[in-house]
Amino acid sequence: MIGTANQVGWAEQIKTRVSAEFDRVARVLASVAARQTEEDRMDTLAVIAILENKRAEVMANDEAGYFIHDWQELRDQVRQMIAQDRQYKRIKINKELARRISQINPNWRLKSMMKIRPLSDRIVVKRIEEQEATIKGIIIPDSAKEKPQEAEVIAVGHGKRLENGELVPVDVKVGDHILFGKYSSSDIQVEGEEYLIMREDEILGVVEQEPKAAKQAG
Repeated sequence: MIGTANQVGWAEQIKTRVSAEFDRVARVLASVAARQTEEDRMDTLAVIAILENKRAEVMANDEAGYFIHDWQELRDQVRQMIAQDRQYKRIKINKELARRISQINPNWRLKSMMKIRPLSDRIVVKRIEEQEATIKGIIIPDSAKEKPQEAEVIAVGHGKRLENGELVPVDVKVGDHILFGKYSSSDIQVEGEEYLIMREDEILGVVEQEPKAAKQAG
């Protein structure tokens, strides 16, 4: 370890306490995981993996001053390191998406949701069954039915990263109804349910819901 003899001796003692703190947090997380459902347990195990990566980074530091200045007083440094991790933030976002989907559709199975995590500007949608009539009441014969198709947004990625490093968030949100072209998506199947994955720029438009007052006036 780099530093004076006194600094190194001091830092080694702090390093031992830091390692014990990581152990304590890992035990707490493992205890939580043991009581969780399978869906939530997978996320907690992912957080434990993040914790171990952070531990390896901290323990690999050979600067005595690092431990003396940053770890002398153990407060919530470990929790903060995890909370600031990009992978952990993505887990939190997916948790919030699952909560919102449950509010929109109480029958939605979270187990399926947690296995679909779109990246970048991709979105996951579920196709909406076609209806025989348009909103104006005109019947469309089967032979004349053309795409685009309609689908409900189930999950969205964090956005597209530009060349200058700027992150542009996805413009649609969970619960939106979108229109897309016939050949602009990839079909996937999760536990018997069919979904589609596409990029945001493959969306043709968002279906705006007509206000109730306008419907009653009509």
